[in-house]
Amino acid sequence: MLQGMRRRISRSWLTAVAITVTVASRTTSAADAPLLFPEAMSSGEIQLALQKLNVLGRVLYLAAHPDDENTNLMALWANGSLYDTAYLSITRGDGGQNLIGPELRERLGVIRTEELLAARRLDHAQQFFSRAVDFGFSKTAEETLRIWDHDKILSDVVWVIRKFRPDVVVTRFSPEDHLTHGHHTASSILAQEAFAAAGDPKRFPEQLALVKPWRPARLVWNTSPFFFSNRNLPFDPTGLTVLEAGGYNPLLGKAYTEIAAASLSMHKSQGVGSPPRRGARKEYFKLLEGQPMTSALFEGVDTGWSRVPNSASVAAKIRQVISEFHPADPAASVADLLEVRQALSGLKDEGWVPKKKAELDQIIAACLGLHVEASTSNATMTPGQTAAVKLEAINRWNIPVTLQEVRFPLSGDSTRIDAALPPNELVAKDLSCKIPENTPYSQPYWLRQPGTLGTFAVDDQKLIGLPENPPHLPIEITLQVSGQELRYVVDTRYRTVDPVAGELRQALVIAPPVFTNFANGVLMFATNQPKSVPVRVIASTGPVKGQLKLTAPDSWHVDPAAVQIDLKGANAETVAAFTVKPPEQDSEGTLRAIASIDGREYAFGRVRISYPHIGVHTLMPAAEVKVVRANIRKKGERIGYIPGAGDDVPESLQQIGYTVKMLSDGDITAKNLAQFSAVVLGIRAYNTDDRISTWLPELFAYVQNGGVAIAQYNTTADLKTKEMAPYPLEISRDRVTDENAEVRILATNHPLVTRPNKITSKDFEDWVQERGLYFPNKWDPAWTPILSCNDPKEKPLDGGLLVAKSGKGFFIYTSYS
Repeated sequence: MLQGMRRRISRSWLTAVAITVTVASRTTSAADAPLLFPEAMSSGEIQLALQKLNVLGRVLYLAAHPDDENTNLMALWANGSLYDTAYLSITRGDGGQNLIGPELRERLGVIRTEELLAARRLDHAQQFFSRAVDFGFSKTAEETLRIWDHDKILSDVVWVIRKFRPDVVVTRFSPEDHLTHGHHTASSILAQEAFAAAGDPKRFPEQLALVKPWRPARLVWNTSPFFFSNRNLPFDPTGLTVLEAGGYNPLLGKAYTEIAAASLSMHKSQGVGSPPRRGARKEYFKLLEGQPMTSALFEGVDTGWSRVPNSASVAAKIRQVISEFHPADPAASVADLLEVRQALSGLKDEGWVPKKKAELDQIIAACLGLHVEASTSNATMTPGQTAAVKLEAINRWNIPVTLQEVRFPLSGDSTRIDAALPPNELVAKDLSCKIPENTPYSQPYWLRQPGTLGTFAVDDQKLIGLPENPPHLPIEITLQVSGQELRYVVDTRYRTVDPVAGELRQALVIAPPVFTNFANGVLMFATNQPKSVPVRVIASTGPVKGQLKLTAPDSWHVDPAAVQIDLKGANAETVAAFTVKPPEQDSEGTLRAIASIDGREYAFGRVRISYPHIGVHTLMPAAEVKVVRANIRKKGERIGYIPGAGDDVPESLQQIGYTVKMLSDGDITAKNLAQFSAVVLGIRAYNTDDRISTWLPELFAYVQNGGVAIAQYNTTADLKTKEMAPYPLEISRDRVTDENAEVRILATNHPLVTRPNKITSKDFEDWVQERGLYFPNKWDPAWTPILSCNDPKEKPLDGGLLVAKSGKGFFIYTSYS
């Protein structure tokens, strides 16, 4: 966690220029809005940035999920070709598995969002998203586009194209491939449709108050020999445009393939760590729409200053600065850079000139060795509070710089400073800003409202496409350098010092004054007996006094009606205990924890996600829990659980009334396992634990002696053992993606479906996501198939639940998820 709180890998000048701070000025046009203050740059990076000033080209890469992007091309285009490069991931990867922790669904989507941003900080591309939800594997593009709400997601892709204005759009997948993930094909179909729609003012005209129509020069498919070899098909590059992408950048001291490997390895929740590939590497492109090409992706596209009228002298001056740049004395270029900046102000262009002026401002700050930061000693603030902010600035060269003004966009307050920044002397100013009462909490913007199965609810057009929230407490600063005013935005961060890790920095959190957290995500009542339900109450920013109540569905009873809470300061917490009694009959609904403080009600939980590669992130989901009353008879008392990639099954077993023990290496012996009524292997345990092949003989012996073992699904890739059960079985990539697919009971009299509870078709209603995945397709006659299901118009899959008697016990393998 301490590593995660460290200042994350610095945003490069490329990324800093890319982040338009939408909160910086509600009254300032996007073209004039100041941009995020850059992190320090080496002389090599400055030299690269200078070269980029004379490159006016943009490329947008588009695919379905985090890690679908070709990081080799991201690295090459952003650092070698010096194009503005961006990746539009249609989803945030919410529907996948998590190899590093227990977070799933929207919490996993936050992790994968941040992993993409970590990747972009390494390959220096930009990142966009649509509002589409990764709802799990889909076999067809038609189903995908229906669930995503085709027109909404198409409008998002059009919006990103109009906003980013790429010359070339590149898809990772073919729009005609019906054998891959439906999300993949759908992403390319959307790219094709958006390519035509973005330039048509009659399509999505509501966007035109903020952007203009834009038609890229061409749309291409980045095909690959892998797509064909994976299906045992020959790859024929005839007619394709070929690009050599394995070059080396001496200013960065890295090959593009090395940058790409580091970038891809940021997708740690997916387990796609990649070694660097060095040497030549070819990439292949097929034209889908737009201008023909024969030898180059940007063939016929003007990527120089000639696309801006009357700019020849600007281009020439930039070339002069590049030729005269001294790596040991970058400040010597500042005077000439200010001349370029002045010349840019005289050009009439709404597209490239503001962008290049922003790049120029980043370079000037880097050449001066400027460092500006804003920090607070409070990790969390509440709307209505006044934030104490320390602003620190230093100018490391002997060129006069004045800090003229500081402005807080949230409140509109500004302060005249007029403080000179003497060479290599730290200047610190204590500032304060009242956070307006209407400031939104720092819940990720796409999670603030309930969405649908396939689409996040986002009403603010300016937020659509952004990878994450804008800075929560931005500060606009105005600097004067040799008579010219330069404006930047500084993101206020929480800063503290750890005696081991050193300085720690993380995003400031804007939150309600109190959080109310349930211990579980679901409360299961197997009988009509009441249960004690604890609610943890946390003061986020200061003293909290009021009461807490639970709202329950009809026929459910809560006692007491309310609990008084009195917390003395920030981070103080207490546990309020309620007794909840379910009805006699089957029932389900939602229990909600509401804190009443000073006449206002708050019902937010707090979830912290922290990993070294992405830092600390705070979510504020609704403070509610699903309650279920179902007559469930249980057999046995103690369950042993061997963890896999992470799931909620242990919690569910505890809710039914079992005692669950999480098992580690020393626990897994046949003798020790004998104490358990059953032993369950977590999801993907055969994929994630190198010791599984050592444990299985002990598990098999436990079954032989009368135990019951249940193995949940595993993937075909990276199996740590081929011997998965007492009898042979082979898992496949077969799956049933329709969560409403009929489930047929094959062995109607088998004890597995008759006792202690009778299983019927009703038990498969309201299924979430897909029915199951990686079904076995071959198994020994010793196995008995119990259930069968299939997607529409496909053959039945009978291997989703298999049971075999082994000695005195039973071994069960299930792919139902």
